[in-house]
Amino acid sequence: MIIDASREPRLQLGDDEPFAVDSAEVLRDVEHSTLTNIVREGNPLVLPVGARVTLWAGANVVFVGKAVDEYSVLDLLSTESDAELRGRETI
Repeated sequence: MIIDASREPRLQLGDDEPFAVDSAEVLRDVEHSTLTNIVREGNPLVLPVGARVTLWAGANVVFVGKAVDEYSVLDLLSTESDAELRGRETI
């Protein structure tokens, strides 16, 4: 699924304020989902490895995960156990 400019995509790193991106792609699989091909100002966005990443489309969250390399984010269900989540979050 490609999230393009028509869906007003924004990316949030950790607890920072979300910022606009040009587009991103969510690849869904039976076992996991991956956020990839994130483009900002016409260039691939480099992610801090290990960062929590949230993709917004307008007012809706469409993906939450952890950056596993500079260009890919794996969904939280595949990367975290309940013990590793902060606060009241559970899987």
